[in-house]
Amino acid sequence: MSKNTVSGALSKRIAEQTANSMETSYDEMFGLKHDDERIVSLDVSLLVPHPDDPFRYYSDAKLRELAESISKVGLLEPVIVRPAEGGKYEILSGKNRTNAVRKNRERTIRAIVKDVDDFKAVMIITEANLKHREMLHPSEKGWAYRLQMEAIKKQGERNDLDAVQIEQKLSRRIVAEINEVKDSEIQRYIRLTYLIPELLELVDEGEIPIMAAYQISYLDEESQNIVFCYLEEADTKLTIKLAQKIRENFSKNLSLSAEKIENFKEHNNRKESETISFKISREKLGRFSDAVPDDETIEKLFLEFLTERFSTT
Repeated sequence: MSKNTVSGALSKRIAEQTANSMETSYDEMFGLKHDDERIVSLDVSLLVPHPDDPFRYYSDAKLRELAESISKVGLLEPVIVRPAEGGKYEILSGKNRTNAVRKNRERTIRAIVKDVDDFKAVMIITEANLKHREMLHPSEKGWAYRLQMEAIKKQGERNDLDAVQIEQKLSRRIVAEINEVKDSEIQRYIRLTYLIPELLELVDEGEIPIMAAYQISYLDEESQNIVFCYLEEADTKLTIKLAQKIRENFSKNLSLSAEKIENFKEHNNRKESETISFKISREKLGRFSDAVPDDETIEKLFLEFLTERFSTT
């Protein structure tokens, strides 16, 4: 089946599923609604974390604050779990609330029990955190989006969706629609999950810009380790331009070393000293932000504008 046929068939199915937003939603499409489920009381000791949960636990201070709130007003929102082996229950939503209840030495917890498969479990875990947690690290978003994309792709293959295999690009588009963000943002965050842990940690700490990390994510593990060691030893920042140069070097199958990265950096510095520079915020770019992902594209468009604006007839 050709790519165009695949895209058309899947798009048609998605359109049919979401034609009337008042009557249907992705929750209904994937069977995630739980309007009629009962809230039960479970022994808190029976609850265990889901092995694929990509989200971090609260800090001690934040957990203590949550525990104090639950102690005063109770658990306002029940956790969501599914049955697991040995009489246990896997937590799909509410692992921090569960830990707060334990911190208060309470023996039971209010919960909604959902007997769902792995696909629906992943969708519940990621959807709950992406929509309700205010501050998420880039790595958490990246792993959540990747889990959703892989789960949707597998679900499409299993259900056959009119004999359509959901390709990675199409799965990513669905993830973008579910989370109400742009496809390009999903792609950038998912690429972060291909970084070595040391570099990913620097992204979470704000030491590496996401766009620079996106470029480096295409390097193999050995090359990424060289980049990390260089950043640590040289005590320097990884700029988007430097990351682009490193990726360009890698795409040509050329060797990489700390000395070569330093040369790239010095070359960029020399070029910058010979150029005119100005700043424009992403906010001002507005709806054009996605069309200009890096400085080089902005420069190219600016020069094209100047040529057209001041050209003589």
